[in-house]
Amino acid sequence: MITVSRVLAAITTLSIVAWFPLNAQTSTPTPGNADIGICSDGQCDSQIRSLHALARYGSLEAMTVLSMVYATGDGREADPDRGLRFLQRAARHRHPMALFQLSEWYREGFVVEQDLVQAESLLTDAVNLGYPGAEYKRAMQLLHQTDATSQAEGMVLLQQASDKRLVDAMYILARLKQEGFYTEQDLEGAAKLYKSLVLSGHQQSRPFLRQTIDMLAAKADAVELVADLQQAYDIEVIQVIGRDFKVDTMLGHMVSQLQRSGLYSRGSIMRIRSNPCDGGRGCYSVIPERGDTDLNQTITGQP
Repeated sequence: MITVSRVLAAITTLSIVAWFPLNAQTSTPTPGNADIGICSDGQCDSQIRSLHALARYGSLEAMTVLSMVYATGDGREADPDRGLRFLQRAARHRHPMALFQLSEWYREGFVVEQDLVQAESLLTDAVNLGYPGAEYKRAMQLLHQTDATSQAEGMVLLQQASDKRLVDAMYILARLKQEGFYTEQDLEGAAKLYKSLVLSGHQQSRPFLRQTIDMLAAKADAVELVADLQQAYDIEVIQVIGRDFKVDTMLGHMVSQLQRSGLYSRGSIMRIRSNPCDGGRGCYSVIPERGDTDLNQTITGQP
C-alpha cells in the first residue's frame, strides 16, 4: 500500500522547486557566485539597462529582478548591498513578489543574516497578498503538519496557487488528487492538470498523464475525456523536440510587458506603481530557491 509520506517524498523528488529537506540542494547561494551565469558576455546588457529605467520610474517587479542581478553578480558586477536596497524598496511598497523573495533571503541567510522569524512574517504578508509562490510555500509547510486543520488549510492554499497556474502547485495537486491524499480521489481533475502541465513542457507529468489515461479508459462515461487526453499526450512529443529556454529572451519579454503597461516611463503620472506578477499576464515570477546561484534559476525555476 502506498503511504502518504511516500507520495509526498516522490512528489518532492520530482518537483521543479524543491523545498523539502529530502531534495534540498546542498549548495547555498553566495553573493557574487555566478559561475554558470546566463548573462555573461553582455547577453542581457540591454535588458538590464531597461530594467534600471523601469525601476527608476517605479516598477517594483524590475527592482525585484535587479536585486538578484546584483546579489548573484549575473549580468553585472556583484553588489549584494545594492541588490538588497532594490529588494527592500520593492518590499516596503508591499510588492508580493519582493516580499516573498526577501522572505527566502532571510530563510537562507542569503545577503542578509538568517532570521527565520522575519522570514515567516514576510511569507505571511506575501500569502495574504495572494502571491502564488508564497501560497505554495505555506501549503507545503501546512501539509507536513499532523493535524487535519492545518492540512485542510494547506490544500486550500495549494489549490489557490494551482489556479494561478504555478507549475509546482499544479503538479503536486495533481499527484494528491490522483492518489486521494488530503482530498477525495479525483482522476479527472488530476488528468486535466497533467494535461496542462504536459502541454507546457513539464516532462515529469508525462508518465502520470499516461497512468490517468489508462485508469480512466476503464470508465464508460470517460470516452471523450480519454480521447482528448490522449491527443494532448501525443501532440506533446512533437512540441518538446528542440525546446530551448533562453532566459535573456524571457527577460526581454518581461521588460516588454512592463514597458507596454505605460506605467513606468518618464511621462507616467504614478512613479511608484506596480501590478503583481501572478502568472496571468505572461509575466515571470522571481523566486530564489535553495541553491539558486544564477539568474537562470531565478527567472525560469529550472534546476
